[in-house]
Amino acid sequence: MSPLNVGVIGGSIAGSTMAALLARAGCAVTVLERSGDEAKDRGAGIGVPTSVVDMLVARDLVDADTPYFVANRFPRLWRTEEEEDRYGHVAWDQAGSIALLNWGALYRNLRKRVPTDAYRTACEVTALRERGDGVVVVDLADGRSREFDLVVCADGYRSIGRQTLFPSTQPDYVGYVLWRGVLEEKNLAESAPLEGAVCWPSYRGGHGPFFFVPGPDGAIAAGRRLVNWGLYLRVTEIERAQLLTGKDGTAHGGTLPPGAMAPTREANLKQWAREVLPEYYAEIVEKSTGTFVQAIYECAVPAYRRGRICLAGDAGALARPHTGTGVLKGITDAITLAAALKADVPLDEALTRWSEERTASGNDLVTLGGQLGRALVDEIGDWSKMDARAMQKWFSSIVTVPTEMFSKDVA
Repeated sequence: MSPLNVGVIGGSIAGSTMAALLARAGCAVTVLERSGDEAKDRGAGIGVPTSVVDMLVARDLVDADTPYFVANRFPRLWRTEEEEDRYGHVAWDQAGSIALLNWGALYRNLRKRVPTDAYRTACEVTALRERGDGVVVVDLADGRSREFDLVVCADGYRSIGRQTLFPSTQPDYVGYVLWRGVLEEKNLAESAPLEGAVCWPSYRGGHGPFFFVPGPDGAIAAGRRLVNWGLYLRVTEIERAQLLTGKDGTAHGGTLPPGAMAPTREANLKQWAREVLPEYYAEIVEKSTGTFVQAIYECAVPAYRRGRICLAGDAGALARPHTGTGVLKGITDAITLAAALKADVPLDEALTRWSEERTASGNDLVTLGGQLGRALVDEIGDWSKMDARAMQKWFSSIVTVPTEMFSKDVA
């Protein structure tokens, strides 16, 4: 019997994981990546439970020596007006454990596990359709078409797969963006506040993480690391369009890339940061250059497949970043689909079971993300007047979906 011929649309983390695992499951895989080159490393960092790193190593999805840091503290901070309060009032110094990786390092690990001849760049998909015989036809921008037994769309929040399967299901802008930046550690005045921690300075209308990740070359030595940070900003639809317009006048869709922001706009944002953040964190923002912006969307989906077309990663259910599960969700989609295809059941039955499980899980994350957004952006309280017990009581009054970090009892 010929191997299942699978097309994967999108070659970033979810797509590369999908391609690597489906190839191991015996499928003939082709990745169709829209960009002319492979995914770019912006120095951005990601966090996953430490157990996930062990799982990725055990499944040979990342090398055992992939560099990362472990954070075991999550200080929740608020600026006060006391002159000596350079670091902010610690409302809750939460315990936990999370692995902090460089996004580019994770991507490169996954990418190199995709069969070399399976990854095709400059392949922009313009349409896809399933014929009566079950074959999925994929049309490309250059006029060519490809045929597959199964297509997995891992092409992000504006997925052509989701648009094709469920045209009335569109991502909703949630009313705020994430302003992000990266700073080389050598430019820090001091590193101690970020050691072993993800720090969360917060303010009226939002909050944001500050943490170390390995440098782009994998460096983990003190002085050679990168500081990643992000700040949530509530902006209207009109303000969002202005914010996502580059200094050259180009209007960007959901993300304004590094270096594209107008200098005056970046200067205004940095002035705002000086007014709302504790001094230590405001200095990090001030020293960062080439900052970028990500508009935040969410989207629940009716299913993860219809016929022989499947969704994965942010092409499926799209949750707000507060859940911290974006990368992990895409990887899990791939692991579970590969397992489903190896099961001794008919293909359509395997896809149906997989879709039902992933749809429920993904839509639960959308619900959780909405509740976290309400708690941490829309209705955030003044943490300068709270302690750990008061914060937990406030948080649990808004967030009803259990989360590992916030469900722990305060001693």
